[in-house]
Amino acid sequence: MSIKKPVAAAAEPVAYIGPDLKNIAINGTVYVCGLPKALQEKIEEIPAIKGLVVPISNLANAGVAIRTQGTALNNLYNAVCAKLQHQQEK
Repeated sequence: MSIKKPVAAAAEPVAYIGPDLKNIAINGTVYVCGLPKALQEKIEEIPAIKGLVVPISNLANAGVAIRTQGTALNNLYNAVCAKLQHQQEK
């Protein structure tokens, strides 16, 4: 009798729904096997970006929320845009 090891569930693909990050990420990009190193480094620099990486199962709801003024995702998107703009002005 053999014992089968449980198969680890694959991580759900995620989508980046934030502002375009030059040479790093484009809005709407789906990542299947984790985030690329450049995006991970940008998240370390601006932690709020992590909130703009959503599971694709939640993509439709997140898309509506990000366009609805006053929602948490809308506020987060605007804060990241402001931070990126501030960095460009330096």
